[in-house]
Parts: sequence; C-alpha cells; structure tokens
Amino acid sequence: MRIGFVSDLHIDFNRQYDFTAVLEQLVYDKHLDELVLMGDSANGLQRNLAFYDWLAAALSVPFRTLIGNHDLYVDHPREKSVAEIQQTSRATYAKLDQLPTSLTRHPIETAHWFITGINGWYDYTFANHFSEDKGPRYADNVIAKHVWPDQMYINGNQISYRRDRNWVTRQIFSWQHQINQLDLTNKQLLVVSHMLPTKKLTRQMPIPLYDRFLYQLGSDRYRRVFEQNHVKLSLSGHSHMPNNVVENGIRYRNLSLGYDFQWQNPGDALGELERVMYVLEDES
Repeated sequence: MRIGFVSDLHIDFNRQYDFTAVLEQLVYDKHLDELVLMGDSANGLQRNLAFYDWLAAALSVPFRTLIGNHDLYVDHPREKSVAEIQQTSRATYAKLDQLPTSLTRHPIETAHWFITGINGWYDYTFANHFSEDKGPRYADNVIAKHVWPDQMYINGNQISYRRDRNWVTRQIFSWQHQINQLDLTNKQLLVVSHMLPTKKLTRQMPIPLYDRFLYQLGSDRYRRVFEQNHVKLSLSGHSHMPNNVVENGIRYRNLSLGYDFQWQNPGDALGELERVMYVLEDES
C-alpha cells in the first residue's frame, strides 16, 4: 500500500494549473493507493467542496482531507459583520471536518501504522521566550492585525489570544481521546496536521518583525503531546517551507507546495508535487 501526502495546493492562487488532472497523473506515476490532502487546497467552503467533487470523479483511488486556515476564509469580509464572519467560518470548519474524507474523523490503518489527523491552529507558543502571561500581547501584534489575513477572513479582525489557545486545546483533547481508543500494539503512530507542531520546521529570515510571522505557523503544544504519545512521524504543511527535522526521536516533515512563485520550478506543478510530497509504503 502506498499513501501519498501533500499540503497547500492553493488551487485558486495557482489557477493556471488543472490540479485535478495533475493529481490524477501523480497518483498514476507514483502508483498511489490513497492520497491525503493536508489543508489549504482552496479559499473557502464552496471552492473546496467543488474541488473534492472533481477529485472524487477523476481519481481512481480514495483520498482524505484536512482543514487549513485558507479553507475557512469567508468571501468579502469587509461587507460582513464580525458575527457573520465568525459564524460562517465556524460553520465551514464543522462542515469540512464532518466530510467522509476527513482524516481527523477517519484515521487510516495499515499493517504497521495508524495514521491520524489534527487540523491544527496556532497559539503563539512559537514566540521567542514564550510565557502564558504575555500571550495576549503576542496575539495583538502588528502582523496579525495588518498583514496576516487569517484574523480578517476568519474572525473579522477580532483578535483573541484566549480563543486561539482554546482552539488548539480542543483539538489536542479530541486527538488524545481518539488515540486512547486505539489499539497501538505493534503499530507506529503517524500524525498528519496542517499547522506546524514544532518551531524547528521554520526558517529564520532577515525580515523586519519576521518572528511575528512565525507566531501564526503552529503550536509547540502539539510537539509535546506527540512526544507523550510516542509519535514516530509527523507530517505538516502551512508554512510553504518544505523541509524535515528530527526532534526528540520524532521525524518531522513539512510537505507544503505553496504558491508557484515559491516553487523551485515554476510552471511544473507535477514535478513540484513529486518533489515535496511524502509517500508512506506499507502492507495494507
């Protein structure tokens, strides 16, 4: 059994590529038996649902999905109230998380692996020298308010450290509850998430206020709960920084495709997918 993992297709930004056809070719070329799309396939609910319908009709293999931040974006937020934006983005999350393709709801079991999912969010624990009492100050920063689009398109520019932290907490509790129900005897644990579970997957860049950009990339609390549960492999997306590290015995890989201007070979969507994707091979 061969399972392919990739994140951050951003089909509406990378609109010049027919990703249905590209993924169909990828499945064929890589002899995949299943495909996992790890979030940020498109902006908003309707674009994602349409894309999944196209894939279901085109692919010869099943696929699973996770939810990224862009998947929750609400169209035309400046024409809506804060309450309308938040209600719509929460309803979008619930809808996408309940899909039959949702990896968080439907883990994959192979002969030697349990493959589980956490959609993920951020809680500012990637801040240098993070401390809980400074959390509200980390959240209410110039990048979050004026540069990073999540708060506008998901929360109507209403900043709340407690809300973001609680969102991470709820996802961790839900994942831990699922793990507690699994028989992991003779199995290794693989966790797939959209957000980063360790800051070590990020890169340092000489950009003013760059550390504030890192706040929105994930949560260090995911790393801690993964270590407590003896996770062997963690796959993530979101950052548009494909790379891999090992930390405290866990292999971490980032598999985000990103925008075509970030690719090594702009214009070659299939080649870039082959470059960044990860294939797990095991007995079914």
